[in-house]
Amino acid sequence: MIANPISINTKLYFLLTMADGEVHSKEEEMGDRMLQHLSMNKEKFDEQIGILEKQDSEKIFEDCIKELNTFNKNDQINCMAWMCLIANSDGFMDKDEWNLIYRIYHKNLALNLSEITMRQKELHRFIQQYRNIPDSAKETAIKPEVKSEQKQPVPQTSTTTPLSDKPRLAFPM
Repeated sequence: MIANPISINTKLYFLLTMADGEVHSKEEEMGDRMLQHLSMNKEKFDEQIGILEKQDSEKIFEDCIKELNTFNKNDQINCMAWMCLIANSDGFMDKDEWNLIYRIYHKNLALNLSEITMRQKELHRFIQQYRNIPDSAKETAIKPEVKSEQKQPVPQTSTTTPLSDKPRLAFPM
């Protein structure tokens, strides 16, 4: 057994970025956002990518499917939403990237694309408020509502301050 198993998100990132034969800088940037959001170590991630480069892609794919099938639906959708964000980050989803995503979500997991798309948009809005997301990725998700210039004060009914004015995710992490 591997002492430090490679995370499913790392394996999926590797498969996706290698699907069209090259890793684009915007995909790398979105991958970094994923790492930050999921509190993953960049050095460990890079080390694991190096290990994956020496393995057979079809074997990695089979391992991913096996592992994804142990996840609950919510976690499966999260993984697929990250794949879509990364694939769309350069402003274009390559045919080979789409084929990989489709093969996983539809043929192997039987997930609903609308649920994945909704989660993708939600993740995008969530990470955008904290990080500088590439402009091309913004077009793949609903843009956050623009706040009006004059914000109306919110009446306070108690002396406690709100925990956060930032939107919350509708799904557990």
